[in-house]
Amino acid sequence: MHTLISCFQADEKFGKTIDPTCHDGALTVKWLYKDADINYGKREYQREKVADVDWKQQILVTILSKTFCKIPEVHVRVITLKDGYHRYELVDGQQRITSITDFLSGKYPLPKDFIVDGIDLSGLFAEDLKEKYISLYEKILNYTISCKWYENITDIQTAELFIEVLNNTNDMKPQEIRNAITGLFSTWVRDISRGYPEKNIPPHKLFETNIIKGKRVLAHFSKNFRLKGRMEVDEWTSELVYMYRHGWKSGVTQKPHTKWVKDIQRPGGDYESEFTDKKKLEKLLDFSYSIITSVSKENKNRLTPMLTHVLVLYANELKEYGNVNPVLYTKRFFKIFDDWSCDTKKLYMNETSVNGNQMPQFSSLFGGRNANAIGTICKVLDKELSEKGKKSFGVVEIDPRASFTDEDIYKKWKEQDMKDGYTGQPIELEDCVGDHVIPRSEGIENGGVTEYKNLIVTSASNNSIKSNMNADSFRKQVAG
Repeated sequence: MHTLISCFQADEKFGKTIDPTCHDGALTVKWLYKDADINYGKREYQREKVADVDWKQQILVTILSKTFCKIPEVHVRVITLKDGYHRYELVDGQQRITSITDFLSGKYPLPKDFIVDGIDLSGLFAEDLKEKYISLYEKILNYTISCKWYENITDIQTAELFIEVLNNTNDMKPQEIRNAITGLFSTWVRDISRGYPEKNIPPHKLFETNIIKGKRVLAHFSKNFRLKGRMEVDEWTSELVYMYRHGWKSGVTQKPHTKWVKDIQRPGGDYESEFTDKKKLEKLLDFSYSIITSVSKENKNRLTPMLTHVLVLYANELKEYGNVNPVLYTKRFFKIFDDWSCDTKKLYMNETSVNGNQMPQFSSLFGGRNANAIGTICKVLDKELSEKGKKSFGVVEIDPRASFTDEDIYKKWKEQDMKDGYTGQPIELEDCVGDHVIPRSEGIENGGVTEYKNLIVTSASNNSIKSNMNADSFRKQVAG
């Protein structure tokens, strides 16, 4: 450790009374590789994109031949253990440091056509270098990297350091900042969006990927939804939740989104100690999967991040009227998309955007998640919904009355001679439940109503097994 040069002040809301300290110093590669009990970076601070071999090799070139250059400073957290020993966390500099340790561990060789002081090192692995040119191998081990050491710093303060301080010098995208925030929501977003292989946690099925021409691509979205290893899927998930929670027609911008992610996980926030919306949000992703995977092949190339947000969230609103048939809904959505984007029909020419200006082609509204664009999209969809009806959008209106009355169940039981309506076997009244002959899921128009004419009395187990089956089909099943 070296001279104290600065102090990262503790915030009282974190419940820390001792100010963390920051020391300016250095560390050697040997200490990192052989001596230190060090965590090379919590998952919160790591980008998805791993540096490629060419990039890593250039770090070794810098150490061995470009001595006028210096590897940029790294940041290390010092954690004092009860026995007086220390362990360490690399807060910033993971890719720089692991590039060196990966080479020393034999994971990749030096680059081709690499000559140092007249010595050809092309393609040598660390063990080869150690055996043939020990002085150069030790040059790597003895290489020093400037470092800032942080002591008495909590997990939350470490995240704040990464977000607020290191973000000023690093090329961090907004979602990388949100992922670095410590909390239940940020962890859920990472795990549900890209999985956690080390813990055998797969991503949600919506985010399944394929490898095409050596590149990882999302299986259910457009190829224009590019994965660059910068947490693009995490961002899609976090934005979906933000819009769902805040009234999605208002859109989403980066600063309020990031502030919300911080606030909900800080003391007093909705998700401070319990992720209360986990099941609800996972159902939203399940619903998103049913909608997005129902899009026809010819329209799949349109499934960009913004369009899929609108596609899902508008369908989710329609659920208040009844069940939404994903195939019929998505077919209707893209019919509207084409009609209102058509240069021949020019339907948009007779309308204004919600801000009062001339409405552009529908397709051009999907460039950004601002309130004017989303509001105008919904204006068009609402107009079509009003004129063509909910059924044209695949909505099956459901009778809001879910259960039959006890009086009706008793009356029907007596009418059935106290027998199960499906099996014909005697049944006690206390075992009776009311079932819909025509399932509610068939909709009001098709007779799926909670009225006496659509009631049959059966056992709870039969009712559960039948689910949404047609009554005649189920009767044949239990009879067989």
